[in-house]
Amino acid sequence: MKELQFNIPAASIVRIKSPYVGSNNYIWHAYVNVMNMPDNIPTEVNPRKTNMNTKVATTMENGLLKNDQAFYKKNRGILLSAKTVTDNMGALQIDMGQDTDEDLSKYGILDGGHTYRAILDKRSSLDPENIQFVHLEIMTEIDDIDGMASARNSSIQVNDKAIAELAHKFEFVKNAIANEPFKDNIAYKQNESDKDIDAVDLIRLMFAMNFKKYGEDSLKQPIQAYSGKAQVLKDYLNEFDKAQKAQHPNNPYEKLALLLPDIAKLYDRIEMDMPKVYRESTAGGQFGRIKGVDTKGGFTKYSHEKLDYQISTGLIFPILGGFRALITEDGEWSVDPLKVWKNVSPKMVSNTISMSRQLGNNPQSAGKSITLWAQNYDTVETAKIKLTYTRK
Repeated sequence: MKELQFNIPAASIVRIKSPYVGSNNYIWHAYVNVMNMPDNIPTEVNPRKTNMNTKVATTMENGLLKNDQAFYKKNRGILLSAKTVTDNMGALQIDMGQDTDEDLSKYGILDGGHTYRAILDKRSSLDPENIQFVHLEIMTEIDDIDGMASARNSSIQVNDKAIAELAHKFEFVKNAIANEPFKDNIAYKQNESDKDIDAVDLIRLMFAMNFKKYGEDSLKQPIQAYSGKAQVLKDYLNEFDKAQKAQHPNNPYEKLALLLPDIAKLYDRIEMDMPKVYRESTAGGQFGRIKGVDTKGGFTKYSHEKLDYQISTGLIFPILGGFRALITEDGEWSVDPLKVWKNVSPKMVSNTISMSRQLGNNPQSAGKSITLWAQNYDTVETAKIKLTYTRK
């Protein structure tokens, strides 16, 4: 068993105390020469897979190689979750526990995986006179590791959402939810901090249920609904523009938007029911001890009903996505999804919790598991066939 401890020399280090009275929690900030970055920092806690074949990644690599002493200013940097941090005479002494499944699900690079990969891949090509630094932010005692990872990995190219709003590309979504209680709580523009639901969250719901792109015959699964907020918005905008150019209604999101009220209800129902379903199917199993479950409680995202637990979206989205098996070619429900959920909830919850455990008690990995998404889809498909046969 290997200890994950790193001693990283830094050009400057600042420790900032939590603003809350009585808290002893700190956030560390440091500028580190890219040549001093360790090459074995864990990345398992990051919900986004690194893809260096994108324009953004290429721009990042070029920025590192450009001799302008500006990489640390132009790049957002790397966020680390650590067990402990100390300033060891101008070097960061960072402890991330051991290379066990449990510690790898809590400590490592939460955000900035592409920055880290760009540094590892390109620093050997740096001119000796080109000294570049990267900004490190290190947090300890993160209670909701999945929530933090999702929040910090939700970045979208500047103003994409705002531009889409100005171009009236959310109008059919607004019309679809016009009678829903959460309709006025959607942030369609940048910096609408008084609203709790991001417009892209609605697109994520539709993406997870995209029966056209991820139908019965597809070998792929819509895992980006969980792991790739930027990719989901890009797909939505591409489909909108293609349909507009063709001048005929062939945008799958227009049909999916009509189902949004039901999909939102289903999402909330899954989150509300999971604790009870788990306890009943395991003869009293302790739901609060599952990784990715927070016992602080809260409220459902759309209906704002009280919850005893907050559940990682990595455990919810693979279940939700399975219900696209109920959507017909005409974009309608073949069977009531809430009725099917009552029948399949024990198996789907069991599938999901078991897969998370197999993947190191890691809800982030579960959320990205194509196998899990496929299992849950097949479970719903089988239930649909049985209900349809019973009707006949």
